[in-house]
Amino acid sequence: MIPEHTNETGNPEDNDHSGGQAPAARRFRERGAPFLTVLREKLPASRRRATQAGVAVAAVGVIGLMIGCGSPGQSEPNVQDAALQAPIPSPSVPPQQAAPVTPESSAAAPPAPDAQAEPEAPPGPPVEGIDVSNHNGEIDWSQVAADGKKFTFVLATDGTSFTNPRYGEQYRGAKEAGLIAGAYHFARPGSSSAEEQAERFLDTADYQADGKTLPPVLDLEVDPKAGGCYGLSVDQMQQWTKTFNEKVKERTGKDAIIYANPSFWRECMGSTDAFGNHALWLASYDVDSPSVPNGFGDWDFWQYTSKGKVAGISTNTDLNQYKEGLARLERLAR
Repeated sequence: MIPEHTNETGNPEDNDHSGGQAPAARRFRERGAPFLTVLREKLPASRRRATQAGVAVAAVGVIGLMIGCGSPGQSEPNVQDAALQAPIPSPSVPPQQAAPVTPESSAAAPPAPDAQAEPEAPPGPPVEGIDVSNHNGEIDWSQVAADGKKFTFVLATDGTSFTNPRYGEQYRGAKEAGLIAGAYHFARPGSSSAEEQAERFLDTADYQADGKTLPPVLDLEVDPKAGGCYGLSVDQMQQWTKTFNEKVKERTGKDAIIYANPSFWRECMGSTDAFGNHALWLASYDVDSPSVPNGFGDWDFWQYTSKGKVAGISTNTDLNQYKEGLARLERLAR
């Protein structure tokens, strides 16, 4: 009798319940083990430890391949080729977790609009305005506005000691009536520093970027007492003016408007073009068209008479034009 669980040879180890696949597995272990050892030896020590499990997995995969191919009627695969084909996983950085997709995140965000500079306001017909001081007394600004005046300059300070006592009422009254208003300082360069006069002027003027205020004005004229350039050289006058304007820029963010006449600019400022980027308020009377001083490309404001008559003001008044039209005047007042 043949013992149970043995084959006809009587050798229990030769009992094959897998159609002859167990012997193939043993042969793979015997023939493939040296090759797998070589593979592990070729890896760096750090990778060898990290991939030990991977190699084992690869070996199992190869065994499965060999067993699958070891059925009767098929030739044994080459163990070396099978090992090379089996994947040997390498340690890698785990993939980052993807952010959950929500309806908000799945919708493409609209592109941000390109920042575009505001187009320049179109030029228009000249705009009429006035300038006033304490000499003009009380003013009915509603009548000034009804008379077609769109802007005014108001004297704030003179030199280092004089302040227009009517500045507040004239300046506020003009704005309340709808006029665009600006303050001016009568400069006296020979009497004190540019910093001192600029600080005093700006403290009085109380410039506000409210859309109704013109940049501060530096009024440059000959010395009303002695004539000439206050005893200063051209270079000294230029430096004084530069320092005053830098203080205005520092405190208001605006370049000062420069008031001057052609002869003063030539004799006291040497026809410099150092202030050509500033708006020019040009004083020139009894002419059809003013002569622009060297150093400026054109005039912006033109004071064309000191003997004007305006409704709401009992005295003669300086009359002015702004050359570029109302839209650009409003742009200047921003």
